[in-house]
Parts: sequence; C-alpha cells; structure tokens
Amino acid sequence: MENRRDLRKLVDTALGKNPADLVIKDGILMDVYTGRMLPGRSVAMVDEWIAYVGPDADYTIGRETEVIDADGRILCPGFIDAHTHLTSYFNISDFLSYAIPSGVTTLVTEAEGYGFSLGAEGVKAFLKQIDPCPIKIYVLVPPMISLSPATKSRMISKEQLAELFEDPRVIGLGETFWQGAILTRDSRPLDLMGETQKFGKSVQGHAAGAFDRKLAAYAATGVESCHEAISTDDVLNRLEMGLYAMIREGDIRRDLEIILPLKDEIDFRRMILVTDGTNPDLLLKTGYVHDVVQKAVDLGVDPMDAVRMVTLNPAEHLGLDTLIGGISPGRHGDMLLLENQKVMKPEMVISKGRVVAQKGRMRISLPDANYPQHLMNTVKAAPISPLGLRVSKTVSDGAGAVRTLDIQPGGLVAREGRAVPKVMAEQLAADPLNDLLKIVFVERISGRGETFVGFVRGWGQKQGAVATTLCWDAGAIVGIGENDEDLACAVNHVIQIQGGTAVFLDGILKVDVPLRAGGYVSELKMPELADRLNRLQQIMASMGVIPDFSQLALSVLTTPAIPFIRLTEKGYYRFRENDFVGLTP
Repeated sequence: MENRRDLRKLVDTALGKNPADLVIKDGILMDVYTGRMLPGRSVAMVDEWIAYVGPDADYTIGRETEVIDADGRILCPGFIDAHTHLTSYFNISDFLSYAIPSGVTTLVTEAEGYGFSLGAEGVKAFLKQIDPCPIKIYVLVPPMISLSPATKSRMISKEQLAELFEDPRVIGLGETFWQGAILTRDSRPLDLMGETQKFGKSVQGHAAGAFDRKLAAYAATGVESCHEAISTDDVLNRLEMGLYAMIREGDIRRDLEIILPLKDEIDFRRMILVTDGTNPDLLLKTGYVHDVVQKAVDLGVDPMDAVRMVTLNPAEHLGLDTLIGGISPGRHGDMLLLENQKVMKPEMVISKGRVVAQKGRMRISLPDANYPQHLMNTVKAAPISPLGLRVSKTVSDGAGAVRTLDIQPGGLVAREGRAVPKVMAEQLAADPLNDLLKIVFVERISGRGETFVGFVRGWGQKQGAVATTLCWDAGAIVGIGENDEDLACAVNHVIQIQGGTAVFLDGILKVDVPLRAGGYVSELKMPELADRLNRLQQIMASMGVIPDFSQLALSVLTTPAIPFIRLTEKGYYRFRENDFVGLTP
C-alpha cells in the first residue's frame, strides 16, 4: 500500500534539518518537465519520497545516509506502463522479478481475468496479491463487457464499484469497448462510466474501428484514452478528439512505427507508449518497457519524447503527476540510472526511495503471490463426453452447409463463413483436409456448463484437439478439434486441473499449460511457463495450426473487442447484426 508523505519530514530534509535516507550525486538529470538535460544534479530522498533536486545535496547527508555516485550517468524517471494486463499467464511476483530490472516502477493494469472468474471478489483478490510489491501497481476495474450471457452473474455493480474505489490503488474504469458502451440498449457500461467520473476517477477507452461520428459519440462519454490506433491516421483521429493516444508495442500488436511520420510534425505530449500486456517468452527475450522505449529511440524518436511517453505523459493522463512521472521534490523516489540518453536499459532501478534492481538483477526479494482458495477453483463445469459434441446433420441447410467462424490471417479477426461438413452416421463431422474443424464453447462459471458446438475454418489443425480456459471477456472453455474424442479429452483435462490449456492426440496428453488461478494465471516459474507455451506452439504447428501464437488466437475467440463474429454458449454472436445465431445458415 502506498504510504502518505510525511510533509514535515520532507520539508526538514529539504532544509537540511533532517538527514536523507538516500542521496544520488552528480548525475545528468533528464528533466521531463522542461525537456532539458541538466548536468551536475543530485537527488535527496527520505522514506519513499524525493525531498531535494539540485546542484548539491551534500548538506542532506547524515551518518546513515546511503550515497550513490551517479558519476555523470543519466538520472531518468522510472518507467510507467499505463496499460497492461497482469491477470494472464504469470504470477505477479515472478513477473515483477523480470519487469523491475527493466526499469518499470509503475504499472497500470486491468484485472479482467480475475473479474470474469469471481466478479468484484476477483478484483479484491488481485489487490491483496499486490500489497507487498516494491513498485506501484494501480488497478482499473474491469467494465466486463461480454458477449456471454452467463457473465451477468459476475458483473460489477455501481455499489461494488464505489467500494472498490475506496482503495487508492484503484484509479479508474478499465477499457470500455465502444460498441458495448454506445451501440447497444444496455446502459450498464454508460452507468459505470458516469459513476467513475462522479468519483473523479479515470475512464479508459477502447475505440477499435470507431471513426467520425461514432468516435465523437464515444469521446462524448468522457472516455480519456484509446490504445487501439493501428495507423498514423488513427493516432491523429484520437488526438483530435481530445483522447490520449496509447501506442501498443507488446504481446497483442506492435504498432510503434505508426508514430514515425508524426515526428517533428505534432506535439507528442498526449501520446503514450504501452505494452497492452506481454507473454512469458517475450518477457524473457526482450525485457519489459525499456525495450519499447529503446525501439522508439532507435527509430529516431528524440530520447526526451520517448521517455516522456512512458513517464510524464501517462502520469498527467492518469492524474498521478503530483506523485510520479518526473524527478522533482514531493514525488516518489522512482528513478533509473542510464549509461547515456540513448541506452534505455537501466544500470540501476530505484523505486520508492530504495535500490530495487542493479545490472539487470533484483536487489531485493519478492514475496510469493497469495492465492486464496476461491481463486483456485473457478472452473465449475462437469466433464463432457464425445457424445455431447455431436452435431446432427439436420441443422445444415438444403446443400448440407453450416455457418462457420472463419479465423482471418493474423489469428485475431474472424468473419462469418459457410461450409459443408462431412456426414458420418447422420452426424456432422470435421473435415481437416478442407480446414474445417469443430469448435466448442463450454460456460464454466455458473455450474450449468451450457455448451455450443460449431465449426471453424482458418485454424488449419489436421489432427488432435486443444482447449483452454484463458478466454478473453468470458468465463469459458474454448476448444478446437479434429475429432470428438480428443476434443472431449482436452476440455475435460482443463476442467480437472482447474484451468489451463491442453492438447490431446489419440487420447494422449501432448502438453498442458496449467493456469489454475482464476483459469488465467499459472503458478509455474517464468522459464518453465515460457517453455510450456513454446512447446504448445510447436505441437500445434506440427498438427497444422496456422496462427503463429495459437494460445492468443484461441483466447480471443470470445471477446467483444475484436470483430466480426465470436463464440458464446448461445451460439455465434454477430457484431453488425447484434444477434446470436446457430449453425443453420
């Protein structure tokens, strides 16, 4: 929990009446407030706060003051990832052991994974997990816009929202998909947005595909940002609407290049670099956030602009600039020592006034994350049998065709299609030679286990089956298979292990990735988790699966965030028609 400033102690330290706890001497200050590089600067800190920044902090040094000689290195504000997702894949403690040495001192995260598993109680469980963290983690309440009717039992009410806002680490409402906010008769998202604003909190946006009047209508709600720009024009459209434009460079998309045509053309002060989440393999190979800032600098973005996009800009956007975002008195003692202004991997990371990492390694220990029992048993579905996956040929049309969900190149977008399955014993079957497979959605949070079986193309699998509980914006198990027996095995395995991803071939488990916490987060250590996910991809590729990151492509099949057709327990959901439809075209 964030400690309050002891104002008298800060004042007395700045005046020389009280010794500092930590002093950094003789650095070049990257002053994000004025855009200047200021040589010969020192910083004095007491508790977790900065008391003095100036040419000489020697007067604050006492007998027990820790003194670090920056020796002309760059004093840079700690990095902020203003939009990420920390309730997928990895446990928070293990993640931080890799993220902090990369220079992150503040994270702003959605908590939708635990939210869809346990509602408001899931958000509270996450807040308990981050209690002992040595950096600041701020949480956004998930608005929980979902296509799955079963999730209504988990929806966070205005009363629960108000209760969550009592925690100072809960700073706003998470990404509120624009279609669910302004294009439906459901007023719940707008009510939550209004309630959030009543508390003076931030409303984060998600405007993928919104332009002109639709984008204007969305901006009129008071939403403050969008991280869905995928072109230079998208960036300008969002900035012109008064939104902060968050540019993604992480697990989902890598779009940093879209801002390059805007260099020297516009002010970058309302642009923010974010990851939108990472995955274990990417984290191990590239680090976290410093690699994003480094890429911007390497592509020719001025280092001051690049650093501002992960420090002062997000701090101002979120109303946290009196606490973080720059190196100045009264702010948190969050800073990095950089070799020079073009090398963004820090030699030292200071958070809350103490050295937490040095030369790429943690200097302090991180306590294990706490997993309450109710978070570890959220898969409430009974095992299924291959018979339960049968589809009668009577649902096809006169030509023997059924409606399909067609995954597009890239693995994220899906469109409605039409195909003719095989017929075996009066039942419709997969036809892997023609890239036609069965797909199943099993609802897992109500205990009813309502199931829909459909058909999918664009996946490519030639044999076996895969299933996962890591489903975006739904409490679900989604599986894809070439045969009903392996598909039932995969679904039943993730039920048995209470969350995760599993691949079966000829009734034999080939690989699993346990994700027991909420059905989204693993207890495995990062290297093993990355290895499991890599093995999953290798096995999937050997079976013919097309998407490069099959776990991600499988996870997005339930989300209302990506068009044009998705999967629910009630059938396919079509965005343009705003309806649920079954197999019959």
